[in-house]
Amino acid sequence: MLKILLLIAAILEIIFRGLPAVFASEGIANLFGLEYIEGALVYVHPFGMFMIVFGILFFMASRDPVKYNIIVDVAILRYAAALVAYIVSLIKLGSLDTFWWIHLIIDVVLLALFIIYRPKTAPAQASA
Repeated sequence: MLKILLLIAAILEIIFRGLPAVFASEGIANLFGLEYIEGALVYVHPFGMFMIVFGILFFMASRDPVKYNIIVDVAILRYAAALVAYIVSLIKLGSLDTFWWIHLIIDVVLLALFIIYRPKTAPAQASA
């Protein structure tokens, strides 16, 4: 199940977050019903690249989640941090557009699933 979860997260990060942010433009903003702020592109484009990097990491870890359990921990941190960011945004703005609620729900589900399916590591053995 963890392999599939990592693949799903990889696809979401690359296709639905990374690429739209890297190629952010007024047309992309209109497509998603978002306000286009040209000055924000210096934040949006690097964000997109980070999402693509996360996607690549999740894809690599999907081949052997136990071996790459640190990437699973990174996924948990990524989605937990996003949840905190959404909560802060909601408090500051008073509401979120539907677009962001969809991302929030996806992130909460992924966070819960990554926590549930996180590989259990054996305790370290003392060497003689």
